[in-house]
Amino acid sequence: MEQITLTRKELYDLVWAEPLSRLAKKYKISDNGLRKICKRMNIPIPAMGYWQKIQYGKQVIITKLPAKYEGKDEITLGEKGEGDINIDSPIVQQRKLIQSIDQSKDLSLTVPDRLSSRPDKLIRSTLDYYDAVRKYYKSQHGSYPDRNNVLSIQVQEESTPRAVRLLDTIIKVLRFRKHDIIADHFTTYAKIGDEHVKFRLREKQRVSDVKTSYGGRQYESTGEFVFVIDIRPYTRKEVKDGHEPIETKISTIVAMLELEGKRMKEQRIRYEIQRKLREEQEKIERELKERQDKEAHAFKKLFLQAIRLHQTNILRNYIQTVEANAVKNGSVSEEFTTWMNWAEKKVSWYDPLINDPDPLLNDHHKTHLFKEFLKEWQ
Repeated sequence: MEQITLTRKELYDLVWAEPLSRLAKKYKISDNGLRKICKRMNIPIPAMGYWQKIQYGKQVIITKLPAKYEGKDEITLGEKGEGDINIDSPIVQQRKLIQSIDQSKDLSLTVPDRLSSRPDKLIRSTLDYYDAVRKYYKSQHGSYPDRNNVLSIQVQEESTPRAVRLLDTIIKVLRFRKHDIIADHFTTYAKIGDEHVKFRLREKQRVSDVKTSYGGRQYESTGEFVFVIDIRPYTRKEVKDGHEPIETKISTIVAMLELEGKRMKEQRIRYEIQRKLREEQEKIERELKERQDKEAHAFKKLFLQAIRLHQTNILRNYIQTVEANAVKNGSVSEEFTTWMNWAEKKVSWYDPLINDPDPLLNDHHKTHLFKEFLKEWQ
């Protein structure tokens, strides 16, 4: 990596002589990192469109270097730690993990030219399945083979040997790093800790010039492999054949699987915390609602008792007035006395402060006898 130590004035001259993108590439830092350095050193940078104007010979304005500055006067571009490198960023984490895998002792990252004499058990079961399928179609006898413990491989038949060699190497590296592989119902997972990271190996295909017997499209092998990590529906990460074959990218594939497992774990923990917080909030709201309902019920009961006491006083006043009127008129008879006793007992039954028992009426009657009246009252 090219390094250069510049004074503040020299860096100012540099950013006004060459685009930031070119300088950033030259010194292995991002555009944003270089911008942050300039901002920290109070160095103005060209405005948007500056270099286009230069290209077309138009007049431009160059901002002078401010004299007011009290910070460090030198900076080393290309020096480790400079720029805006975030050690916690996914790219940096992946880079470190790849390096760690590459440096692991007793770990083979080389895909052999021929399948090992001791392939992984999932490789064996996958090859057994393919062999059983071929025999089934050839003989047309028996039942279709059960696809248990079969890896998700979506390649043309002629590409199968390369595919199983590649996956055998990846699986062995994963097992070496204490991970498990699960092949279940057309789906393959790398079990990273408690997380299941879904992956598959597919081959890019192109439409063949040869038509099928019924005139449909026929696809042919391209020999270009794509290792796919399915994160969620319509979202995935891929490692492809390119300038270098995918066989040289084993550590990258393993690092991506492990980091995806880590991301899934962090997400699960985050969702679990959110779920517990949500449940706790719902519990608080539910308990508050129960307290409110209980309080409202108690207040309603208080109100009804007050109404009953008020009605009781009205009844007593009425009975006393009727009695006084009977005495005044001399119409106190045995029948009237019987009525008076009955009325006083009923009032004592209805009075919320006495609540004498009644041979025929109960608390339900106390609540509902004046239901319509209470509606008007409220």
